[in-house]
Amino acid sequence: MSFLSDPLAPLLLLAFVAGLVLTAWLLRAESRSNPLHERLGPNQAERAELAAQSISLNDRAPLSPALNAVAEFGQKLAGTAQDRLAIERLLAQAGWRRTEATGLFMAAKYGSGVLLCAAGMWLFTSPQSRFGMSGLAVGLVALFVGTTLPELLVKVRAARRHEALTRSMPDALDLMVICAEAGLPFPRILKVVSRELAFSAPAMADELAYTSAELQLLPDRAAALRHLADRTRVPTIESMVGSLLQAERYGTPLAQALRTIAEESRSRLILELEEKAGKLPAQLSVPLMTLILPPVVAIVATPALMRVIRTLMQ
Repeated sequence: MSFLSDPLAPLLLLAFVAGLVLTAWLLRAESRSNPLHERLGPNQAERAELAAQSISLNDRAPLSPALNAVAEFGQKLAGTAQDRLAIERLLAQAGWRRTEATGLFMAAKYGSGVLLCAAGMWLFTSPQSRFGMSGLAVGLVALFVGTTLPELLVKVRAARRHEALTRSMPDALDLMVICAEAGLPFPRILKVVSRELAFSAPAMADELAYTSAELQLLPDRAAALRHLADRTRVPTIESMVGSLLQAERYGTPLAQALRTIAEESRSRLILELEEKAGKLPAQLSVPLMTLILPPVVAIVATPALMRVIRTLMQ
């Protein structure tokens, strides 16, 4: 009996598609456009300000009752408090800071694992061996792949976001220096810089806007800055947070502290680029040897090989 003739095939395919849709919704939750963008028209300044504030709007947007139920169920699958904290940090590095993000992620993770397990057992095993040892082996492999894939996708997104934050940090610091020299307070500096970087560096604008909101809500400024360093785990941002805390503690002028951090950040970025450029010859040696050396050897050795063949034939 083939898979298409199986009576459970339509239900299985429907469940698999539903799992893929839920995973895709989680991955694109932060990139949804704000419906207020259409009302702003061509006013780029207001559009930039709205883009800088979109993270707070997305964080406050209520979920449907069904997704809330899924998130509550997923929270029970998160494990211990330490495991839940690790998941929250990973999701924060990927840009998802909603309180329901952990539950939705765990539901998508185990849901995709169960769906792939069922799909693997029905697709790659016969009806006779479906519930035997071979079906169990296929199901376990599919379950492992299904539970690992969502976490891998989140880690890839977090790595890309980390790289984007690292690249945009020098420009953000330069803008902070200009704002500090103009006499703006630090929360206002973050808001202005996040608005200016809303289109060129949306990840950095996202973090700065969120930190600016935390500075207005939390009584301790140091706590908001430490939250920024914990969320991003970018060395340049951690260095900036440490320098700002020391400057506030010892009374160092804000513009001077930011200028020093900007110079260090630019120098670190140049060193990283030089390091990558220095590794290029070693990285190119293997493809060059693989793709160029065999044709060269063939061209050089073919005439001698032809003469040897003619001599042997005579």
